Amino acid sequence: MNIRKAMIEDQLTLQNLLQFYMYDFTEYTEVDTLSNGVYQGMPDFNLYWNEPQSRHPFLIMVSDKIAGFAFVKNKETGKDIHILSHFFILRKYRMNGLGTAAAKQLFTLFKGNWELYQLEKNIPAQKFWLRVISEITDGNFVDKFENGRRYQFFSV
Repeated sequence: MNIRKAMIEDQLTLQNLLQFYMYDFTEYTEVDTLSNGVYQGMPDFNLYWNEPQSRHPFLIMVSDKIAGFAFVKNKETGKDIHILSHFFILRKYRMNGLGTAAAKQLFTLFKGNWELYQLEKNIPAQKFWLRVISEITDGNFVDKFENGRRYQFFSV
């Protein structure tokens, strides 16, 4: 497994993968497809290439096959806080440690303070992230519920 920075030529690939990501989320949201049968795109998608100092798109690879993606951005508060805004592993690659390894690699790529959240209804994601964050921080993190989301704050 390796994580590579997504380049401008990877935009269409990531837009395609976002459809699977959005589809998976419909289990926890009220989102429907548009009239053309696709889900609405990520509103800040283009900013990941227009603001390369503060936004970082990645493809998660297994050998030469795409296994998922991640989007990391810096919080706009003047503080050095990284946000894992989107993280997705294709179903074929789940439940074998790949997601854990990818997440840990991302966290160590961007040393410092982190923030991430899961939807309150998305219990599988909450369990995954609580386990991963607990492992990488030795249990030293803040976990709280707010506005229908479960947040974690930690440093690596």
